[in-house]
Amino acid sequence: MGTLVTLAGLAWNPEISGILVVATGFVILLGSVWFIIVTNAGIRLATLVAAAALMGWMAILGSAWWMYGSGWKGDDPSWKTVDINVGDLRASGLESARLLPNPSEMPTAYELVVASGDAVAIATFVTLPTAGENPDLSSEALAGLRADRQLRNETTTRSELAAVARNVTDAAGLRDLGPWRLLATTESGDAQAQAAADVMSHPDLGFASSADYKLLDAYTMGGKPELKDDPNRLDRITHWITNTARITHPTRYTVVQLQGVLNQEVSPGEAPPRPVVDPDEPVVSVIMVRDLGWVRLRPALVTIGSFLIFLALCYWLHVRDKELMSRREEFETAKA
Repeated sequence: MGTLVTLAGLAWNPEISGILVVATGFVILLGSVWFIIVTNAGIRLATLVAAAALMGWMAILGSAWWMYGSGWKGDDPSWKTVDINVGDLRASGLESARLLPNPSEMPTAYELVVASGDAVAIATFVTLPTAGENPDLSSEALAGLRADRQLRNETTTRSELAAVARNVTDAAGLRDLGPWRLLATTESGDAQAQAAADVMSHPDLGFASSADYKLLDAYTMGGKPELKDDPNRLDRITHWITNTARITHPTRYTVVQLQGVLNQEVSPGEAPPRPVVDPDEPVVSVIMVRDLGWVRLRPALVTIGSFLIFLALCYWLHVRDKELMSRREEFETAKA
C-alpha cells in the first residue's frame, strides 16, 4: 500500500515525474544501443563507441540550440534600472539623461496635433463626437461624451501620438532630442512594464498600485542603428549586413516617465474615471539600460564541450585500434 501511495505521489509531481521521464528515456535509448554494441564488441569498446556517439549527437544538438537560441538557453534580454529620477532630469545620475528636456519644457501632444494640421491626427485627437453621429444620445449624455473625449485628447501622451501619427512628432523634432528620440507606445511595451514593476518595488515613491500613476512618454538612445523611413531594398540589405557584422553592441538606454494622478471618486457600479495627472506631483523618470543577456552561452558551452569530448573519445578509439593492429601484427609475425 505504501508503494502505491508513493507512485501516486510521483505521478502528480511535475518535477519528479519529469526527471523520471528523462532518466527512463536516457536509459532506454542509450542503454539499448549500448547493449546491442556490447553483444558484438564487448563492454569497454561498446562504452567508448556509445559515449563517442552520444557526444557527437550532443554537439550537433548544441549547435542547433546555439544557432537558434533555443533549448537549454541562458537569460533573455531585459531592461535593468540604473536610476530613478524624481523631478528635474538635470539632477539625474546618468549624464546622458540630463540632455533630455523635462516634459514641462515641451509642447503637449494635443498642442502638437492642433499646430500640425494633420488630418489623421486631428480626426483622432481633436475632433469631438456630434449629435448627428450619436442620434440616440440625449443632450446631457452627448455633453458627457464630448467632455470625456476632450479630456482624452488633452491627456494624450506624446508616445501615444507617435503610435498614430509619427509624422507629427517627427515634425516637432521629437525624433532628434540630442541623442534621444521619442518612442511610440507600440515600441516601448516591455520597457514600460519593467519601469512599472521597478516603481512599485520602491514604496518611498508613494505609489501603492498602478492606479496611482499614469505612464507618460518613453525615450531611447544608443543601440544598433535603425532603418531610415521608407527604406528601399538596398537600404535593407546594407542595414542587415552592417548589423550582422557588428561585433560589439552599442549600449542602449531608455527613459520611461510617469506621474501621479488626481484622486477621483468612483461611483458604485460605474467605470473608473479617466486618469488625470496631478500637476503638483513630480514626474518620475525611470532610466534603464538594455541587458542583452546570454541566451546562447549555454548552448555554445554544450556544443564546444561535447565536441571536445567527442574528439578525445575518437582519438582514444584510434589509439586503441592502432594498439590492437600492432599486437595482431606481432602475433602474425611470431606465428610465421
